[in-house]
Amino acid sequence: MTKKNLHKKLYSRRIHKPNSFLYWVIYRLAILVYKKKYGMHRNIVDDPRKENGPIIVVANHASRNDYLFAAMPLYPLKFNFLAAYNEFFRINLALLFRVMQLIPKRQFYGDSYAAFEIIRLVKQEKCNVAFYPEGLSSIGGANQPVAPGTGKLLKLLKVPVYSVVTSGAYLIQPKYKFGLKERYARTDTTIKRLFTPEELKELSVEEIEDRVNTAIYNDDYEWAKDNNIVYKENGEGIAEDLEALLYKCPKCGHEFEMEAKGNTIKCKHCGNEAYIENNYTIHPKDENSLIPTTQKKWFDYIRIKEREAIEKDPDYKFETETTLGVIPFDHFLKKGKTAKIVGTGKLTLSKKDGFSYVGTMDGKPYEIHMSNHDLYTFVMCYNADIIHFFYGGELRQFTFKTKGMAAKVLLIQNELHRLEGGVWQNLKSFKYDESECFK
Repeated sequence: MTKKNLHKKLYSRRIHKPNSFLYWVIYRLAILVYKKKYGMHRNIVDDPRKENGPIIVVANHASRNDYLFAAMPLYPLKFNFLAAYNEFFRINLALLFRVMQLIPKRQFYGDSYAAFEIIRLVKQEKCNVAFYPEGLSSIGGANQPVAPGTGKLLKLLKVPVYSVVTSGAYLIQPKYKFGLKERYARTDTTIKRLFTPEELKELSVEEIEDRVNTAIYNDDYEWAKDNNIVYKENGEGIAEDLEALLYKCPKCGHEFEMEAKGNTIKCKHCGNEAYIENNYTIHPKDENSLIPTTQKKWFDYIRIKEREAIEKDPDYKFETETTLGVIPFDHFLKKGKTAKIVGTGKLTLSKKDGFSYVGTMDGKPYEIHMSNHDLYTFVMCYNADIIHFFYGGELRQFTFKTKGMAAKVLLIQNELHRLEGGVWQNLKSFKYDESECFK
C-alpha cells in the first residue's frame, strides 16, 4: 500500500444507515455488559422515537463510552455517530467503526467530508445522526464550549434536535487515569427536545450555540457530590495520577510538584495536601492547606492563572521539548498505540508569533507554524499525557516527559487563542475569577 491508501479509502466511502441486525446484536450485547455495570438510568422527558422523520442528537462528551448512553435509551432508533478521525486507524476499532457506519471527523478542523456526509445522510437517506458538539471528551470533568460551526450545521439541517445529557460517565474512567480498572457506580441520562425545525429557522447561529452549550452542560464532580455517588476503587486510589491535570499548587504556585497517590494529592514543595473520598469529594488536609472545592474548580483555577500570566507579559512565550507522532496511513495502529513516533523537537507557544514546532520528522528537519487565531486548541483525546491537532489535514501528536505538561500546553493555547479574539471563546457562564474556585 502507498502512504495515503488508508486515508483515501476512508474518505472515499459512502456512509449508509447502520445494518438493523448488527445494530440489534450490539444493542443486546451492550445491555448485557454495560447496563448494570455502569448503573445506567434514563429519563426521557421528550421521546424522539415519536418523530416521523430524521432527528439530530447532540450530547455532552464525558467519556469514550458515551455512544452507549446516547444510543441505548433510544433503541430501536438507529444512529450514525460522528467519531474522531484518528480512531479509525486503531486496529481494535477500525472494523467496528466502519461496519457501524460511523462518520470520521477531524476535530477542530474544516472537514468538508464529514459535513457533506451528515447532510447527505439526513437529507437523502433520512438517517438519524448523533454527535458531540464539544469536539472532544471532557478534560476536567465538565463541558467545554461547542466547536465553531455547530450552529450553522444544525440550522442547515432543519430537523428536530434532541439533547442527551449523561452524568457520572467521566468519573467511571477520568481523563487523568488512562487504562485504570473502571470505577463503577451510577450514570444518569436525560433526553429532551432542544430545537424544532421552526426554532432553528428563527434563531441565529450564536443563539443556537448558546442554547446547546446550556442544554448539554454537566459537571460530574458537582453531580457526584450532590447525590453522594460512591465509586469503587477497584484496587487503585481515587486520586492516582491526578497531577497529570492538577499540576499547579494553589497555595505556593509551584508547578509539576504535585504528587497524587491513593486518595491524596500533595505538593512536594510546600506540603499543601488534599484527601479525596470515593464520591470524589475533595477536602483540605488541615487548616494550613488551600484547596479548591472540586477537582474541576482546581482545573479552572489553573486555567485562570495561565491566562493571567499571558495577559501580564506582552512578550509571553512558553517552550518545552516534545515528541512528534503521526498516523501511518499504510497500516493500522496496534497494541493501544495512538500514533507512530517520527521525531523530536521544541514546541513553542508565543503571544506574538503563535504556535511552532521545530525539530525532526523521519530523520529530517521539520517545522510547523500556526497563528493563535487559527489554532483554537489541542485535542486531549485519550488521556492527559497526549495532545494532538490537525495540520494540513493530517494529525500531529505531541507527548512530553513531564506529567502535567500536556495539560499546561493545551490550556495556554486555549487562552492565547481567546485573548487574540479567536472564534472559540469560553462558555459565557465561565468566570475568570480565582475566588470562584474556592467557593
